[in-house]
Amino acid sequence: MERSANKLNRFIAKAIDLLIVGFFSKVFYPYGFMAGLLYLLIGDGFFDGQSLGKKLIGLKVITMPGEKKIEFKDSMIRNMFLVIALAFAFIPLFGLFLMFTAGLFIYGIEIYYIITNPIGERLGDRLAFTKVVDSARRGDTDATAALVD
Repeated sequence: MERSANKLNRFIAKAIDLLIVGFFSKVFYPYGFMAGLLYLLIGDGFFDGQSLGKKLIGLKVITMPGEKKIEFKDSMIRNMFLVIALAFAFIPLFGLFLMFTAGLFIYGIEIYYIITNPIGERLGDRLAFTKVVDSARRGDTDATAALVD
């Protein structure tokens, strides 16, 4: 059974993913924000369960029951709340205000779950039956086991 990822590393990986959303937003204007939201929604389904942020930091998402790599549908389930918070920006007039307030609320709840849960599960992880693990640690464990044998 793989160990849960370091919580600080999870925050750094998500910050990288949010920077990618911002990059898409600016570079591919006016449709970049939608592309960024799509990336945020399905990003964990790439690279054997790794968004670009997770890949850079050395984390990956696996399913809880079988500890296998996740699929795009799992990524969509685990990230839907985060995308919904940002999607409020599309509402005319008050959209940015709603995005900011709903974003603070939703991201606040997710951060609270990560910090207080013993294995660092957030609400999206619970709904999708997923877990974020340190992919680099798996290789270290295998190498250590080989040395012991």
